Amino acid sequence: MNYRLKGILIVAVVLASFGLVALAGTADYSPATYNPAVGEDISFTACQSCLSYGAVSYNWDFDGDGVYDVSTPDPTVEHAFAEAGFVVVTLRVDEGGGRYATCRKGIYVGKTPLFAVRKVTPDKSGSVLVEITVSAYASVSAVGVEETLPIGWQWEILDAANALTKKEGQNLQILWMNPIEAGETRTISYRLYPSIGTGSPSLAGTIAGYAPELVKATICGDLNIKK
Repeated sequence: MNYRLKGILIVAVVLASFGLVALAGTADYSPATYNPAVGEDISFTACQSCLSYGAVSYNWDFDGDGVYDVSTPDPTVEHAFAEAGFVVVTLRVDEGGGRYATCRKGIYVGKTPLFAVRKVTPDKSGSVLVEITVSAYASVSAVGVEETLPIGWQWEILDAANALTKKEGQNLQILWMNPIEAGETRTISYRLYPSIGTGSPSLAGTIAGYAPELVKATICGDLNIKK
């Protein structure tokens, strides 16, 4: 037996001993918006086609504390956030027999002059397409994005949307010299090429600018590289 397969079997045995078995498929969901108002009811819909089997329950953690607040057989739920700011919403899909899959995404609650959403799309070749859409709700100057890239992964800028780009250590930095006006958007894209043995790491980044005072926010949307 090769060592890779042996390692996978060992992990499966350990998980099974705790009554948990990771799914072959992946969990995913879509919020009605990544930037809801405080107190606004918005829907979250789980992707049913991503999974290997039929889901038994959908479990939602809406405040990032690791405790699931809602458990339901319905793939769609509604939720309203009571406080402004960035929050990680986690979906865990249970399919019975200890099988499960999880998905984490970032949501920014409340008004902000500058907002960004990340979309991660894996390719059959193993590479990953990352798109970040920046939206300005006021005139913002010196807008910059900084992404922390996974260790060992190679990267390639596909479309910088007329911005300057450079890499400092593990950080990809993108800067627009011209202001982004209210109502305008910019979408940048880059591709990641995995290194052997790196698994499915997280992505993290921030967006900042002056409107006219400094504003800085965590990038919302996908937080993990999906296989």
